[in-house]
Amino acid sequence: MAGMPGDVVTQRVLFMRHPETISNTQHFFSGRLDVPLTPHGEEQRARAVEALVAFGPDRIFCSPLSRARGLAEEAAERLGVTCTPLDDLLELDFGPLEGMTVAEVMGAGASFPWPVDEGGVSHPPAGAESFEHLRERCRRVLERLRPLTGRTACVTHGGYLRMLTAAVYEIPLTRFWDQHVLNVSSHYLTCDGQTFALGGFNLSPEEVIAHATTPNEYDTRDIWGTRSKEQQ
Repeated sequence: MAGMPGDVVTQRVLFMRHPETISNTQHFFSGRLDVPLTPHGEEQRARAVEALVAFGPDRIFCSPLSRARGLAEEAAERLGVTCTPLDDLLELDFGPLEGMTVAEVMGAGASFPWPVDEGGVSHPPAGAESFEHLRERCRRVLERLRPLTGRTACVTHGGYLRMLTAAVYEIPLTRFWDQHVLNVSSHYLTCDGQTFALGGFNLSPEEVIAHATTPNEYDTRDIWGTRSKEQQ
C-alpha cells in the first residue's frame, strides 16, 4: 500500500516572505522596485533572521531585491551556509503599475489582479508579467529544489508565495490571489524527492522557531524533524 504524502521526507523547505516595506504601508505596487523596510519591518527582519537560524537550513535561496536578500544573507552568515539569489524568486513584475497606488490604478481605469478569460488565460497590461510566466518561475524553483536533501530556506515575496501554492496544488489563475500572506510569514513544505506536501501556512517567525526546535504532540510523523534532531 502506498504511504501518505509526507510519510517519507527527504527535504524540508521553508518559504518566507520579506519584512514590511514602505510600499506595504503606503499601498503602492513595488514588484521590481527596491523599496526600503519600514521601522517596523526592521524589527520584523530581526525576528525573521532568528526563525531562519532556528530552522537551520543547509542552504538559502532568495530574491535579489534587498527586502528579501538582506535577511537571507544575515541568516546565512550566522549559519555558515550559502545564500544564492535567484531571479526566479522575484516578485511579479507589475510593469506600468509599478510605483502606482491602488487608488491611482483604479483611477486610471486599470485593475489588479489581471483579468483572466474563460480559457483561463491572464491578460496583463503591456510590459507587465503574466500570471502564467510567474507560475512557470515557481515551477522552475520547485524543480530545482526537488532533488535536494536536508533543509532549504527561500526568502521571497507575497505574490510569489501565492503563486507557489497555486503551482503545487494547481489552483486556477482566477483564484490564486485569494490568499492572505503576511510579512515574514512562512509556508512550510516537505518533499519526498518527487511530491511536495504542505506542512504549515502563514506561520509567524515565533511559530517557525517553536516547530523547528520543540517536538509537537500533534506532529506524529515528525514532519518538522525535531525528534530526529534530538536523536542526533
